Amino acid sequence: MELKMESGKLLEKPEDINPELTRNFVDFIREKSESGPYRVEVKIGNKVIPVDVFPTVFPPSSDYSVSSKSVFETFGNLEGLEVADIGSGSGIGSIVASMAGVNHVDAADINQQAVDCSRHNIEINSLQDKVDVFYSDLFQNFPQKKYHLVIANLPIVNFDAGDHPINNALYDKGFEIHKRLFVEAKNFLAEDGQITFTHANLQSAKTANPDYDFQALEKLIDECDYEIAERVEKDDLDCKWINYKIKLRK
Repeated sequence: MELKMESGKLLEKPEDINPELTRNFVDFIREKSESGPYRVEVKIGNKVIPVDVFPTVFPPSSDYSVSSKSVFETFGNLEGLEVADIGSGSGIGSIVASMAGVNHVDAADINQQAVDCSRHNIEINSLQDKVDVFYSDLFQNFPQKKYHLVIANLPIVNFDAGDHPINNALYDKGFEIHKRLFVEAKNFLAEDGQITFTHANLQSAKTANPDYDFQALEKLIDECDYEIAERVEKDDLDCKWINYKIKLRK
């Protein structure tokens, strides 16, 4: 394992770091899951959205939910668009997209609990005519159509934490899920269609190169023939968070 020296201390490579923040979030989700579904309220402008969170599902409103908020807070006007919501979780992205004027959302998750959770929350918010929810491993079960926007709720941490529904929502060793999504999306993006997702320097924030996590991701984006159309930064939880919108390079 390659180590770096800083202030007399040996530091691990960012890829060898399992961030404390992420570990705490895993514990939080596990603890909340023990008592069954629970309700949270998500505020968007002057609207309050009720969301029931099922066991093992990523909550859309908690002290740790910066990545979810970073995605749907940057939607803007989606009037008339066809949208895919990958890794729909609680369904909050599909709900907010529907409020932003989409024509239709196809939403899917690889965690069946999340599929059931998304479907439930779409129903309690009376959006069944706008959103279809189904089980899918990325685009595997999606209809053969083109989308103007792909909401990608991707795991952020490049670390092998083991196979578990909660870990699968937070960890992506070697960016394998990112790679698969970027490749598969090429067959589903409309002309000038975009993928939106959030990343954070959870692993490299306290290393000699705090931007390493972003540099590694942006290298992958370039290698997969995409270009960055928009990059919105914010600081939270002692880390930098960037919401990306990327599109295929012409």
